[in-house]
Amino acid sequence: MWLIISIIGYFLNAIAAVVDKILISKKITNPAVYVFFISLLGLIGFVLAPWGFSWIGWWYLGVSLLAGASFVLALLYLFKSLKIAESSRVTPFIGGFSPIFVFIFSFFLLGERLNLKQLVAFVVIILGTVLISVSKSKAKNPTSVYFLSIFSALMFGLSYTLTKYLFNNLSFVDGFVWVRLTTFFAALFLLVTSQNRQDILHQDKNMVKQSGALFLFGQVAGAGSFLLINYAISLTSVTLVNAMQGLQYAFLLILVLVLFKWRPQLLEERVKGWVLVQKIVAIILIGLGLFLLV
Repeated sequence: MWLIISIIGYFLNAIAAVVDKILISKKITNPAVYVFFISLLGLIGFVLAPWGFSWIGWWYLGVSLLAGASFVLALLYLFKSLKIAESSRVTPFIGGFSPIFVFIFSFFLLGERLNLKQLVAFVVIILGTVLISVSKSKAKNPTSVYFLSIFSALMFGLSYTLTKYLFNNLSFVDGFVWVRLTTFFAALFLLVTSQNRQDILHQDKNMVKQSGALFLFGQVAGAGSFLLINYAISLTSVTLVNAMQGLQYAFLLILVLVLFKWRPQLLEERVKGWVLVQKIVAIILIGLGLFLLV
């Protein structure tokens, strides 16, 4: 069950990733704006409150705050990376490293251990996600892209692990709703700088009209993905669910190919020749890893 839920969740996440790249490179100049409104929309998670939302105590509130703050930082540095590099390179790169950080954090914080078959599957999927991201960078400063991406992966890894810790000790509804609430609380700190306040609180009306519907579409896909992936995490190992991010990049590559043929001006991606062969080989590795998980 968790495998099916994860596959659907990562397909929706691939859709959200394409929308994110279009908006962050063409429409929204300040990544903090995007992070703030994503966190604001996350409050929709309160619709689950009637099914078990309650006070969780100060300890779990602190853990939830740390999970929310690390998620905000992960998103912020993800979008900073997307601003200067290709989506089909940055997103898999972060996805290739975040499971490594999840594995490290969950080993010490959750006591999770993988059997030999799961460990082999984990390694194969990581190899695939790293391979799909390796290419010559078009960014002006490739080193900064790697730094931003690795920090984003570190923060995603910490957030996913702490969220799993909450699911291990609380109900799914309590864990999910409190993390959404604390994520928005953490995002409020983006308003500290005057530039962020100006960009967030005084939106350009023409920009809102042009990108509002696309933003909402992407966020609906992203919200559905977040709900499904978090539910899958509550059912099984956070390390395995997070490692399955590789499947998202197979979906992402397909979507990029479709857009490249249909609307090449929307995405600046390289999907020809050896670059395409390399990414197809990576997807085969990812598929092999998924086969080992079944």
